[in-house]
Amino acid sequence: MGDDLFHRVWDHFWTYDSAIILITWVTALAAAGYTYVWQIEGGPKSWRGFARFCVPPEMLRHRSCRLDIFFNIVMHFLRFPAFVMLSNIAVAEFTYAALTAMFGAHAQTGESLWLWVAVMAAAVVIQDFMTFYAHVLQHKVGVFWELHKVHHSVEFLIPLSNRRFHPLQAIMDNWCEMLPLGLFLGTTAYALSLPVHAYSIIGLDALFVMNMLSFYHLRHSHVPMRYGWLERHLISPAMHQLHHSREERHWDKNFGSCFSWWDRIWGTIVYTDPQERFALGLPGGCQYDYDSVPKLFFTPLRNLGRMAWRRFVPAQVAAEVPTRMRDAA
Repeated sequence: MGDDLFHRVWDHFWTYDSAIILITWVTALAAAGYTYVWQIEGGPKSWRGFARFCVPPEMLRHRSCRLDIFFNIVMHFLRFPAFVMLSNIAVAEFTYAALTAMFGAHAQTGESLWLWVAVMAAAVVIQDFMTFYAHVLQHKVGVFWELHKVHHSVEFLIPLSNRRFHPLQAIMDNWCEMLPLGLFLGTTAYALSLPVHAYSIIGLDALFVMNMLSFYHLRHSHVPMRYGWLERHLISPAMHQLHHSREERHWDKNFGSCFSWWDRIWGTIVYTDPQERFALGLPGGCQYDYDSVPKLFFTPLRNLGRMAWRRFVPAQVAAEVPTRMRDAA
């Protein structure tokens, strides 16, 4: 009975997703160790020094870190309706079924390793470009920027900061990432006569490869890991930390998630400098509008309401409203 209970607990916790999460954390810890030993200047290195490097005292005291914790707790209990969230697997299966209905079924062939690798590599590039372009729009389009400010209000980056997104942006990001990837996987599976159920795992592996190449957990952290000359091809954690800088010279730079090619093409790339110092967060007085959990949820909605008012209410009417309210009082 004890063995049966052990296997049930093991099967419950040890899933494909949990294995991926564990691998990303182990590699992130190894990368933090590399950064501490080889890229951080200072005296002799020690295990105690490494522990303080990973969890510095200011992290435990900073209100931005506490805000990330409370915000993530609230978001954990805020369940999105299933119909507003997409899965790349579901989109791939729907696309495959639609193409089969329109053009007829294909006889499925065996799946080769090289074909699997080629499609996964294409999926990684497509996924990364769509993430990059969606990120650009979040900074350039006023409506999207009001939502994205929630993420940029972080003043001390920790891995939980990667989840500080307004719920409306989380839904938008889900669609921007899952829809193109699912369409690509479903179309490719049909064109190459491959089984879509086995093929859709490529979508998950593509995300895994992207996270591994960009050291997902360190991108939102205080660990300034740099890639040197590789930054011409890959976005390092330190490059993404520059993206969160409140300094004007860093605004709208380093939009990429994995590859830095897109930023080089768009002219938005900034390479890291180990001597450079900068503060994080939003510029000016904007920061105080995002210093509590309720504000993170409602400040974007208030700002969007004001934008809609200015857009759709004639200026003359808008100017008369305060006068009418004063007269009525």
